[in-house]
Amino acid sequence: MPEHLDFNSDSERFNQKKQFRFRLYVAFIFTLILFAILIARMTQLQWIEHERYQGLAEGNRISIETLPPTRGKIFDRNHVLLADNQPVYALKLIREKMDSIDATMLAIQVILDNVDPKRVHDFFQTFKKRNRSKSYTLPFTFSEAQAAQFAVISHKHPGVTLTARLKRTYPHGATAVHALGYVARINQKELKKLDPKAYRGTDIIGKSGIERYYEKVLHGSPGIQQIETNVRGRVLRKLETLPATPGEDIHLTLDIELQQFAESLMGDMRGAIVAMDPQNGEVFAFVSTPVFDPNLFVDGIDHKSYNTLLNDPNRPFINRVINGRYPPGSTTKPFMALGAIENNFISPNKKIYDPGYLVYKDHRYRDWKRTGHGLVDMNKAIVESCDTYFYELSLDMGIDNIHNSLAPFGFGAHTGIDIHGESKGILPSQKWKREVKGKPWFRGETIISSIGQGYNLTTPLQLARATAILANRGKVIRPHLVRSHKTEALDQIEIKKISNWEKVITSMENVMHSKKGTARRHAKHLPFKMAGKTGTAQVFSLNAGDYDADTLHEKLHDHSLFIGFAPVNNPKIAIAVIAENAGSGSKTAAPIGVKLIEKFFQLYYSETYYPQQNETLNSHED
Repeated sequence: MPEHLDFNSDSERFNQKKQFRFRLYVAFIFTLILFAILIARMTQLQWIEHERYQGLAEGNRISIETLPPTRGKIFDRNHVLLADNQPVYALKLIREKMDSIDATMLAIQVILDNVDPKRVHDFFQTFKKRNRSKSYTLPFTFSEAQAAQFAVISHKHPGVTLTARLKRTYPHGATAVHALGYVARINQKELKKLDPKAYRGTDIIGKSGIERYYEKVLHGSPGIQQIETNVRGRVLRKLETLPATPGEDIHLTLDIELQQFAESLMGDMRGAIVAMDPQNGEVFAFVSTPVFDPNLFVDGIDHKSYNTLLNDPNRPFINRVINGRYPPGSTTKPFMALGAIENNFISPNKKIYDPGYLVYKDHRYRDWKRTGHGLVDMNKAIVESCDTYFYELSLDMGIDNIHNSLAPFGFGAHTGIDIHGESKGILPSQKWKREVKGKPWFRGETIISSIGQGYNLTTPLQLARATAILANRGKVIRPHLVRSHKTEALDQIEIKKISNWEKVITSMENVMHSKKGTARRHAKHLPFKMAGKTGTAQVFSLNAGDYDADTLHEKLHDHSLFIGFAPVNNPKIAIAVIAENAGSGSKTAAPIGVKLIEKFFQLYYSETYYPQQNETLNSHED
């Protein structure tokens, strides 16, 4: 029987083979597509994006760089620049990118020939211990010439980048340093208190004066910049920038010309001068001597220079205007006299006899004039500065009433000036002595307090403010150094009789312009009337008749004081002068005060009071 043929089976095998070939073909095509994609991507990487990815492969990185804000400038009242920002160059260093730290250090020491090599060496010794990947700025600036020198050899020093920045400068040097203050590098203590975001990229901060008090105003806000660098730390390109917000400029109440003149009047003496507008508290001159150059601190002062200043026996770092505490001496007599007649402790016309001393409990309190002043009323007591008059008056008033007479003028209290660190001095009372000394008050202490001695301590700024309040007839003002400061009358001293105020002010006018006034020699040439009061403060106690300036050490000499204002009826300026160990107030402080007031009127009121001088100036201009 013939074999049976299965056509269906053959057909299935054929279909299976066909299906297999199709799948194989699809797989082949798919594989080709994958290879094509891979080749295309490799081509893109190899050719199109070769430079970018090769850079990244070699260590390129995208980083965020902080843009420090430009510090606000400081100007005087006439727009004279007092604190500026000067373009300088600095080096940024990253340890992990540097080939040889020592080689870089040596190169920098050669270029920075104006910096002690040891200071550069000390920085690098510290730098070697710091984070390898972080950027640090060399704390010494490069001039344009020095920057050019380094630029020539920069290829030999990878990891070191020359950058431009602004350096704080004080174009007038030491002038007004205690008012302006200065900036210096942020220390660890300050760093802990600061907002790290606000001070990114910034290594300086205000340390004193206006620079410190208005730090938030002057500082500004940092910005950021996205940059791409290669493995050697070189910047390839800047990607994105968010600009920094600069600090605000500040205009001061100071007149730099008057300030310089006042400082020249002090010469080599230690002391302070304050001049202000009695109507609104604007400070025209703020002098504390000796001075120092704030520019020394901006990049960091060397140890030798710092120690020289720190150990200077004249103590230039002390801001004597707000921290110098001095016995006010006879400068408080007008204020005490006013309190006495306002509160009916004495009539201004009552006379007492001064033999040259007051005897109280077997102790003789001497007047500065050993022969005495004879019959003395209030006017004569102020004009001739009669101690005995105030000795007797103090026993009638008592220390607490003396305290209450002086306190409204700001003695024993902060003035509120816009500078940190002000002392409030001491205005003694029975309560003060119990709380501070733990002892009762004695009437003998009242007697010496009446002439501004004993426990009384006053700052020059307090004296100037008290004088301003007296000059404007009781309007209490706050001294300030920034012109944008809102002027406000803090209070008004209660005036029981304005005639009492005028009598005291007339007596102060007589100090300057009457035949027996203690400052009569210095004011007779003035084209306007001024009021003043001299003062002499003992540095330490001596028995009567023992004071001899020729035999005493200079620092044991009396302090010289003067307060004044002008013109008498429409005051434009009030001042206080203290010259340490310079003798009597009439000898040293008074002529300084008169010259300063005269200079002020020559600057601001020459047409009114010095027309001939004004005509001469105009003729020169023609």
